[in-house]
Amino acid sequence: MSDQPTRADSQNWDHLPPEQVLEALVYELYHPVSMLGSQLKRLTGDDDPLSEEDYEAIFEQMDSAVRQLSKTVVHLKRYSEGQRRG
Repeated sequence: MSDQPTRADSQNWDHLPPEQVLEALVYELYHPVSMLGSQLKRLTGDDDPLSEEDYEAIFEQMDSAVRQLSKTVVHLKRYSEGQRRG
């Protein structure tokens, strides 16, 4: 399982044009969503039995992905609110 690549700082979105924000958003969403899909597939697949350690690692990675998605949503909400005010 690979670690998430270094990502752009979402707090800098305020200084970007909307097109670049969308590009950054796609970049930030891609890894956690992809990882959640592949790990869910591993959990539901019948072909390879998983050990207790596998389950723990999968759930830890899924938890990390959900936390990252939550952070991205918070940054996007802040950006959206800033755009309405500004």
